[in-house]
Amino acid sequence: MMRSMFSGITGLRNFQTAMDIVGNNIANVNTVGFKASRISFQTTLSQLIKSGKYPSAMTGGTNPMQIGLGAQISSIDKIMTQGSFQNTGKKTDLAIQGDGFFILSNGRRYYYTRAGNFDLDMNGTLIQPSTGLKVQGWSAEVDPKTGKRFIDTNKPIGDIVISAGMRMEAKKTSKVEYDGNLKADVGLKAFKMTLKDDSNTDHEIRIWFTRDGNLSDSTDPFSNNQRYIINIDTNNDGTADIQENVTLDKFGNVVNVSNSLIDIDSGTTGEELAISTTGTLKFYEADDPTNFYVPDYTPPRYTTSVQVYDSLGNSYNLYLEFLRLGEIDSSHKNVWIWRAYLPTGEPITYLASDGSTTLTGALGGAIDFDESGRIIDYGVITGGTTSDISWGAGNDAKYVQFSAATNGDGTVKILVDMARVTQFAGENSVAAVYQDGNALGTLESFAINEVGEIIGTFSNGLTDVLGKIALAVFNNPGGLREVGNSLYVESANSGIAKIGEPGTGGRGTLIPGTLEMSNVDLAEEFTKMIIAQRGFQANARVITTSDQILNELVNIKR
Repeated sequence: MMRSMFSGITGLRNFQTAMDIVGNNIANVNTVGFKASRISFQTTLSQLIKSGKYPSAMTGGTNPMQIGLGAQISSIDKIMTQGSFQNTGKKTDLAIQGDGFFILSNGRRYYYTRAGNFDLDMNGTLIQPSTGLKVQGWSAEVDPKTGKRFIDTNKPIGDIVISAGMRMEAKKTSKVEYDGNLKADVGLKAFKMTLKDDSNTDHEIRIWFTRDGNLSDSTDPFSNNQRYIINIDTNNDGTADIQENVTLDKFGNVVNVSNSLIDIDSGTTGEELAISTTGTLKFYEADDPTNFYVPDYTPPRYTTSVQVYDSLGNSYNLYLEFLRLGEIDSSHKNVWIWRAYLPTGEPITYLASDGSTTLTGALGGAIDFDESGRIIDYGVITGGTTSDISWGAGNDAKYVQFSAATNGDGTVKILVDMARVTQFAGENSVAAVYQDGNALGTLESFAINEVGEIIGTFSNGLTDVLGKIALAVFNNPGGLREVGNSLYVESANSGIAKIGEPGTGGRGTLIPGTLEMSNVDLAEEFTKMIIAQRGFQANARVITTSDQILNELVNIKR
């Protein structure tokens, strides 16, 4: 028999295999997570007819003479390039951007896949619907002290279960964090005014306002009626030549004024300044009521609220009311006092920063800002005067406490964290940005983010992490062995699975609501099909030609 016939047979066999691979690639052009394959050929043994010879002094060397015996398959490789993405909008559909494989388990071994079309079974377990294999990752654990869920990725991976009706236990509020600004330019604004004496000569006076040592007309520093000092500079030297007291209600209307008619120059010219005794605070020239000035007034109060909880999940609206005093002594020039209260009227107790020292007689707290608008000191106020404010350690009211006994609970103690509160000449914006308590909640929905965290939304309006999906990477992902259902298992040359969190250790990130499509390129596959067809045709021609030659050999005998 002729060697060419056997060579042709190897070619036919190889190109038939090549067509099988092309056919498989095309058949899976729409298979989720499919990776195309390619085939490579190599030569088989060659028959040596004549060996090569070294050159001599007289003649040159000669090459060996060999006849090849055909081709064989060198390798069938997986092309592990990224496929394109298709948006599905389904929350359990996931695609991997980058390297890595989802991990599935049947309870005995792990399988690996790029196909992220997952679903939940009747038990809430995240599975691959076609096989029932369970997606692997980490389930959240509940911290018995804080009640918060957390994920320990140092533990072995396991099934991920998202049960309907999953609950978030009620938790008592122990801390409220505030952020925002307290408006610096509040209260009564300074102004200038021109008065005429009996000789029709103009006299300019400057009037500004400070807080009285007696903050209000009662022992309550937060009373609606607040006292101010009227400072009058009659000769423009920057000092107050005359001081009077005025009490305003919370709307800025006059409640009381110590002197409604002020002699600016001690009677030398009959030059007098009148002050309104009711209604809006107004200053006017006694002899000419048309010459008047109404100072700008911005209420020095600001109130914000936050919902807090006792250990049973009962909610309470905790209000914080701030009142600006301004400068009260040379060491405290930007003072605000604050108090907490509940609309249901439970008494509030104030505690020092150690959380255990009760501040006896405390009516509220105090804070002082520096010139850069940051809090520099904390204090407590126990009466209706500025001298009733104490400052520093042991007097720094930072905790509020109230009884929740009427709702079946005990005492609620809350750290009032104002470290991020500022005082600038902007609008009031202080608000609670975080509080660590919550009511009882039931799982309503969930979503998966880019790093594989499964975030649940509960009926109490809060979110919490429920679990995290794991990914595996291999030193040689092309060495994985396919076992059907878009699954792979480890082989001798794939390397072991390196399991970890998405986005770490060379693992890709997840794209929720999306699937990775096949990476098959139809244009390339059709080209390979033509090459395989022509290669098969040519090898078939070698066999038929060899057959004709053998036929002629047989005919010689005839």
